[in-house]
Amino acid sequence: MHTSTSRVEIFSDGVMAIIITIMVLELQLPELHKTMNINDLMHHITELLPHVAAYIFSFIMIGILWTNHHNLFHLLQQTDNFLLGQNLFLLFWMSLIPFITMLIGANPFLPASVALYGFIMLMISLTLTFMRAYTIKEGLVHTADEREGDKKIEKVIVKSKTHSYIGTLAYLLSVPLAFVSIYLAYTCFIIPIILFLWPARIEKRLEEKIIEKNN
Repeated sequence: MHTSTSRVEIFSDGVMAIIITIMVLELQLPELHKTMNINDLMHHITELLPHVAAYIFSFIMIGILWTNHHNLFHLLQQTDNFLLGQNLFLLFWMSLIPFITMLIGANPFLPASVALYGFIMLMISLTLTFMRAYTIKEGLVHTADEREGDKKIEKVIVKSKTHSYIGTLAYLLSVPLAFVSIYLAYTCFIIPIILFLWPARIEKRLEEKIIEKNN
């Protein structure tokens, strides 16, 4: 059954907002006492820094995932039950981000925690990539009124697919690399951020046209 995408987006936005809220609640502040001096306070803050760094990184990743999810569904005319199931599968893996953020914040130099972080992000990237491929295969993507518009849509899709494949490969490599060098694994984590934060003027103009068409 084909349905509109609005309810999927609203539900997904709510889940992602809850995930961010859970993450920030995991940042446990130290108990402050009157007898504490500046050295004690700096010690507590230093211990908290890896957790804050992990939170910031995961927040950026959720922001990128939300943006890609938003762009994916704004290119769709409709959705179906199988795509809804894929979206739930994506949200399941994303719901584990607070857990792996807390884990890597507490153990930033432990290969197992870095590898697990990479594995969860790999599953998220794989699911999003599969969703994108499915929407193209099933013809759920918007079609433009003119040939030039169709070419722009195709260009956006190809660019998004390429970014998804590279990001997925980076996360795949990060898992074994974590046991070789955690710094190489962390480098792999940065690659998708660079890709997805790259200026996307074509996608923005295309999305504006689609919104105008729907309104």
